[in-house]
Amino acid sequence: MPAAALRTAKRTAALAAVGALAIAAAALLRPVRFPVPGGPHRVGTALRHWRDPERAELLAPGEGRIRELPAQIWYPTATTSGERARYLPDAPLVLAALLQALRVVTDGRTAPPAVLFRKLTATRARAILEAPPLAGRTFPAVVALSGFGGFPTASTALIEELVSWGLVVVAIDQPYVSARARLADGTAATMLARGSLYEGRSREEVHAHLVADASAALDALGDDPLLAPVVDTRRSGVMGVSLGGTIPAVAARADSRFAACLMLDATMPPGVAAEGIPAAALWLTRPADDMRRERRRAGGWPEEVIAETHGSMVSALAAQAPGTGRIVRVRGMHHIDFTDAPRWFPWARWVGWSGRIGHRRAHRIVAALASRFLVRELGGRGAARPGCDPPRPGVGGAP
Repeated sequence: MPAAALRTAKRTAALAAVGALAIAAAALLRPVRFPVPGGPHRVGTALRHWRDPERAELLAPGEGRIRELPAQIWYPTATTSGERARYLPDAPLVLAALLQALRVVTDGRTAPPAVLFRKLTATRARAILEAPPLAGRTFPAVVALSGFGGFPTASTALIEELVSWGLVVVAIDQPYVSARARLADGTAATMLARGSLYEGRSREEVHAHLVADASAALDALGDDPLLAPVVDTRRSGVMGVSLGGTIPAVAARADSRFAACLMLDATMPPGVAAEGIPAAALWLTRPADDMRRERRRAGGWPEEVIAETHGSMVSALAAQAPGTGRIVRVRGMHHIDFTDAPRWFPWARWVGWSGRIGHRRAHRIVAALASRFLVRELGGRGAARPGCDPPRPGVGGAP
């Protein structure tokens, strides 16, 4: 090849490589796009900060604090235009704690560069901020708990799907359990160090404290000036991932308003495993082999945790009243596939963070199972068209 032609070929190859890198960088930094919810309703959202002067803060260092609950509420609306809500309303506060939480829960093996999280500050959800609620009927309520190291919007795609089928969902920041929660005085309550949640306090005491948060959220929702006219808290649901999925089982035993529990990849406490839940129950998880595969690729999930997670679910189901519970094990999922996290990094599957079925399929299955369960048990529906129901998930249950 002549020298001039060789130089031209090298320049072309270099430009192509630069172009490919630019495209890849743009994809990595592009804001996350959330799916359009599949139900008949549009989605509105509002932020709240509730304080309970009658409840002492159990988890704070020192004494004298009362329990605070920053919250976000999603609800059906007829509004089609307006400002779309930020995915992370308090992004600078959450991101640093989120990075630390990822390192903690994966034993230090998942530590992506901070720059990859910056796109979350520009990401918008589908919900319209402060849209007026859909008038003319009431909707059942669902309390969503994010678990240890989580944050209220960590399952936005699932929450918006549920709301589109006629439910009101309130997600709460639980200070010292959530990644980081902004308190009324402007300070931040950061998640406790791993393993210290139960130091100096019993597991039952901590669980009761977190259950009281769920009940307090229902109380506040029923008194909310914007939502009280359209929400019915008398027959409600409660849902969550990981520790956030443990608490619903305890909540239903403490508060009869919780008639449906959706528990995602969560261990059941001994009392629940022995006696079941006095409410409709759906456990969503994955086979033990998928937990082991996640351990090999991303860390976490020692054998004793796998055994406790599956064993406690099976025991709780066996103790349920006939026909009131179901376990579904979805093959090919990892723990973070029960949250929005794989949407942040489309390549998460290829580096072992996300499961082998891919987050899109995983999210479709979870959303279909969750929406059908909660709508059926709580009577949400709220469809604009008679007979309109959430889609079938296309997977079977495990007894």
